[in-house]
Amino acid sequence: MKWKSIFQGADGLRAFWRLLIFLTIFAVCLSAIQAALSHFAPSLLTLEIALGKGEFTPQGLLVSEIANLVSLAVALAVMTHIERRALADYGLPRVGGSGRLLGEGALWGLAMVAAMVLLQRAEGVFHFGTLALSGSKALQMGLLWAVATLFVGFFEEIVFRGYLQSTLASGMGFWFAAGVSSAIFGAVHIAGDSFYDWEGFFSATLFGLLFCLIVRRTGSLWMAIGFHAAVDFSETFLFSAPMPKLVTTGHLLNCTLQGPIWLTGGSVGPESSVNGLILFVILFLVFSRLRFPKSQV
Repeated sequence: MKWKSIFQGADGLRAFWRLLIFLTIFAVCLSAIQAALSHFAPSLLTLEIALGKGEFTPQGLLVSEIANLVSLAVALAVMTHIERRALADYGLPRVGGSGRLLGEGALWGLAMVAAMVLLQRAEGVFHFGTLALSGSKALQMGLLWAVATLFVGFFEEIVFRGYLQSTLASGMGFWFAAGVSSAIFGAVHIAGDSFYDWEGFFSATLFGLLFCLIVRRTGSLWMAIGFHAAVDFSETFLFSAPMPKLVTTGHLLNCTLQGPIWLTGGSVGPESSVNGLILFVILFLVFSRLRFPKSQV
């Protein structure tokens, strides 16, 4: 009986074991995909590896996120069977208004990054520069970045604010789970990206908490996915500036960013600056007071 209690709780298999199964399935699938790429398409795997070194291209991001999403789909298919749950239980309900929430989230994300760079411009550390791309090339690269960053939004939100958050919350409550899942979100970024440092961990954790709040308010992942994708799109395509450990290829403007780290955000980006911190506080206050039709509060 004691041994059984290690694995089973009142609601079935304990959260730790469910997470372990989920991560194992995901890791095995991802390793298999990367092995296949290494054998059949090594050039694609090279693009993906370059991402972790700070060499950002939309093609490399697409390769990485497609592999991640396929592995995630397999892991979720197995876990929905084991846990007898639906995708709605992980934050993806089949209800009307999903597209609207996705679009609203994208507008919030664009507004946040635009506000950060405008503040930095007023402080004299950010300059928009000249057009790096125009015409059909700008449209092509913009579409590639839009799709790639949307895939990032889907993958990271489903994993961290979907499966991880809901599984942890089943054993420790929503907000304690939000703190844990957000800290893990920050730690994963440090472990996976060479250009992230402790400031990056802090900003990624704050983003995680903000997205958890959005999920709490809206009752689904859709707005958080749009917000997440738009922030990444803005910082890679629209307002990309060369940073010490990060170079983005195929961006719209030749932006420059130079000044003290507390204003520029260093190698992570504007969200790690004091401007980002101020905007995080404002957004937390705004979303804590907003009400949505599907609110859980």
